[in-house]
Amino acid sequence: MASPDKYLEQLLISKVRIKSIRHFFMNPDTPIHLRGAVRELDEEINAVRRELSRMEQIGLLHAEKKGNRKYFQLNKEFIFFDELMGIVHKTFGLGGAIVVNMKKLGGVKFALLTQSFTKGIQFGANDIDLMVIGDDLDMALLQELVERQEKKLEREIHYTVLKSDEYELRKRRRDIFVNEIMSQDFVMVIGDKLEFLGSGSET
Repeated sequence: MASPDKYLEQLLISKVRIKSIRHFFMNPDTPIHLRGAVRELDEEINAVRRELSRMEQIGLLHAEKKGNRKYFQLNKEFIFFDELMGIVHKTFGLGGAIVVNMKKLGGVKFALLTQSFTKGIQFGANDIDLMVIGDDLDMALLQELVERQEKKLEREIHYTVLKSDEYELRKRRRDIFVNEIMSQDFVMVIGDKLEFLGSGSET
């Protein structure tokens, strides 16, 4: 399929705006000043200043002055925070790679990124970043996609893979691990969220 960033480019129009949104949602806890943003985004300073100002005005970014520099950071209370988080992670990074390679990966029914990966917040006892559920999956390709992102992020990505019937069984039995995944604020990359959360019939 076409690269997801092409869809986003048509939706949001501004290339600098897309780069800005991507940077802040991929680094939600990291403040950055104007010249740092110019280096990160590799765009002309006036265009970056204009986009950061717009994002501050609508409340997507917080701004704080430290010395003679103004630092910008993502506002997690922004009204469309969760929606934008989902868009970014379906378009770029590991989520975007899974979407682009969905057919090659095989029978992926669900793929999701946990809040440990998207927000850096661990939920429960299991530190899992990615969960994939499906059958006849190309595990070598999945591992390759994960390893590519590990190199870019310079950290290990923890992921788990379940077959569809195993997931349904563990869901019906209210398995602790599955319940912890279902209870947190995850980004559904592939599949229907309501179907994923739907309770199975009791055995």
